[in-house]
Amino acid sequence: MKKRLYRDLAKLGPGKPSSEQKHLVAEQHGLQAVRGKIPVPDIRIEYEAHDGEGARVDLELATSHYQGRNLEERVRAGFSIYAHAGDALKLRRVLDQRELTAEILSL
Repeated sequence: MKKRLYRDLAKLGPGKPSSEQKHLVAEQHGLQAVRGKIPVPDIRIEYEAHDGEGARVDLELATSHYQGRNLEERVRAGFSIYAHAGDALKLRRVLDQRELTAEILSL
């Protein structure tokens, strides 16, 4: 996914792409641009739902080393956050400080 994303960003030409261009490229890949960046999930699972429609979920494995801004970007991008039980409490505190609501699922 990252390779295709970066290839499409490179096609925009030399120089830094605008926020609008990044937003359009992110959308083509089913991602969201957050603060001028395009967060890429650790893994994307694509599946067929009961109604026959295609669906996907983007997963991120967060560790206690995540900085608040990195975690915030992934939450805002709509990723499902997973963490080891020992890290989950610290990560929840980081999100609470930033007034973000996200479920952190413990492994």
